[in-house]
Amino acid sequence: MPKLTASASSNLDAQGFGGLDQQAKARQAWSLRFTPAVAVTLVVIGLILQSPIWLAAMSLIALTGALWPDGMLIDLLYNHIVRHLLHTAPLPPTPTPRRFSYLLSTVLLAGSAISFQAGLTVLGGILAAMVIIGGALLTTTLWCLGSWIYRTLFPRAAA
Repeated sequence: MPKLTASASSNLDAQGFGGLDQQAKARQAWSLRFTPAVAVTLVVIGLILQSPIWLAAMSLIALTGALWPDGMLIDLLYNHIVRHLLHTAPLPPTPTPRRFSYLLSTVLLAGSAISFQAGLTVLGGILAAMVIIGGALLTTTLWCLGSWIYRTLFPRAAA
């Protein structure tokens, strides 16, 4: 059984995975990094290409994470294909704080796509970079900026 650090456990709790016991969180910790790792990679490609279409498509993918409690498209890819190859458990449903984070990414990526389309490449780059930084933090530390913002804005709902 993989070990889970106290900070990783706390970070998962802050995303809304507090209902999982320590063993379940330890089993899921690496799997929960899959979606942000893939998403960051795809957003980096969109940023390098400065492609409004690519970034708009990523915005729509992020929107699926905000709207679908069972996970965004990348989660579904993991649950239906990748986990069978790795012999791991399916991802749990996406809690509200993490779904809020996906909503923030949706807005930033849509803004990036619109900015690149309008020729505002610096603004488009900054907006995409914000998603990349947030996703990289989530992938490496399991700390989710969007979940932190959610808990700050909606402390009663987060409790």
